[in-house]
Amino acid sequence: MNSVNKTKIKKYAFYILLLLIAHLFQNSLQIFPELFGVRPVLLISAVVCIAMYEGEIAGAAIGLFAGALWDTVTVAADGYNALFLMVACAFCGVFMRVFLRNNILTYLWINSLVTVFYFATYVIFLITSRGIDGGLGIFFRYYLPMAVYSLVLTPFWYIAVRAVNRKFPIAYIEY
Repeated sequence: MNSVNKTKIKKYAFYILLLLIAHLFQNSLQIFPELFGVRPVLLISAVVCIAMYEGEIAGAAIGLFAGALWDTVTVAADGYNALFLMVACAFCGVFMRVFLRNNILTYLWINSLVTVFYFATYVIFLITSRGIDGGLGIFFRYYLPMAVYSLVLTPFWYIAVRAVNRKFPIAYIEY
């Protein structure tokens, strides 16, 4: 095994560790206080940032892993989180590779779009489509404050993922 592969393994091990910590903080440990009746969603911000650094293929795989973790603790998701995060991370990776530069402002912008789009589609597909009345009110009362609370914590993920990328740089060998 060459040094590039060892570095990749170490880097992705750190990413998985970050996702497991985010999953624990989001779904089981109640470290963050409840504000306005909501707690932050940490996995979206973490996987979007990883996808921005790693590209579309690795980003989609990380998104699928994080979404599957999230689906293990949700009652009615039925794989929605895994599918959404996989597709969102693939798009983030493509946009970063083709159109945008990787900096914290781009990350905040993309993460805001993905987070609000996640909650909007969640309300449409998993609340309104099941016949629950007041989906718009639920969105503005519960999911939009959750999105704002989650977005306040996003710079931490950028700093953490950037530190992992600087600690484990990969020099690609072209053949």
